[in-house]
Amino acid sequence: MKLIDSHTHCEFSPDSRMSMEQALEKIKTAGLAGIIFTDHQDINTPSGDKRFMFDPAIQQQKIDQMKEQYDIPILKGIEIGLQPHTIEDAAAFVNGYRFDTIIASVHFVDGIDPYHDHYYDIRDIKMAYGRYLETIYYCITKFANFDVLGHYDYITRYAPYRERVILYSRFKDILDQILTFLAREGKALEINTNTYREKNGATPYLDVNVLKRFKEVGGEIVTLGSDAHDSWRIGEKFVQYSEIIKDCGFRYIAHFQNREAQFTSI
Repeated sequence: MKLIDSHTHCEFSPDSRMSMEQALEKIKTAGLAGIIFTDHQDINTPSGDKRFMFDPAIQQQKIDQMKEQYDIPILKGIEIGLQPHTIEDAAAFVNGYRFDTIIASVHFVDGIDPYHDHYYDIRDIKMAYGRYLETIYYCITKFANFDVLGHYDYITRYAPYRERVILYSRFKDILDQILTFLAREGKALEINTNTYREKNGATPYLDVNVLKRFKEVGGEIVTLGSDAHDSWRIGEKFVQYSEIIKDCGFRYIAHFQNREAQFTSI
């Protein structure tokens, strides 16, 4: 089984520490089938930082050049960061280009960046995680033009709580809304291995009941992405999480090409 890493970054993302060339060299030695470059596009960030925006035309031109040098699938993607007040701008932006895959992600909540700011200081765990999930649901139901919901449990990465997990039992109502919507619309749920790494002294983990529930409500498309910003992380923990996905009842892991789901048996 050879998978495509469906969520990676390169020099077109300001927080990435690897070039496209370095990523592709890693793919050759990592036992993967290919890669999708999904660089950051976050419009109107709370800090006003415009570095988290890139020119897809330039990125895609370089991908085309790399295709001439590397005999592996190299696909064109974007990770579009959504906020309720940027939905229209995000839609207009992605409509201007052709991508193989569009990942919809939420990085900011109510104008606050959980990575840098004091998001958790004024919220208990239920409010902090719950509000994040509510923001996801609002954004994905208003923004139609995407293929994959990226890192639904991103909010656990930097949380100060002992419970570093989105538990289905605790957030079942809003999770059911999200998962049912994805299943009904034929969208993918991403398992993002970058979330399940030690941060702030603890390691977030995946509640497999979320995956099982996605299957129960008719979800069929699960993608696996490293969210790598360093070449050594490409394909990280893919064997482990492929088995977890399989144990939750899924027979395939997907990636998108020309906006169509492609399936690899597991």
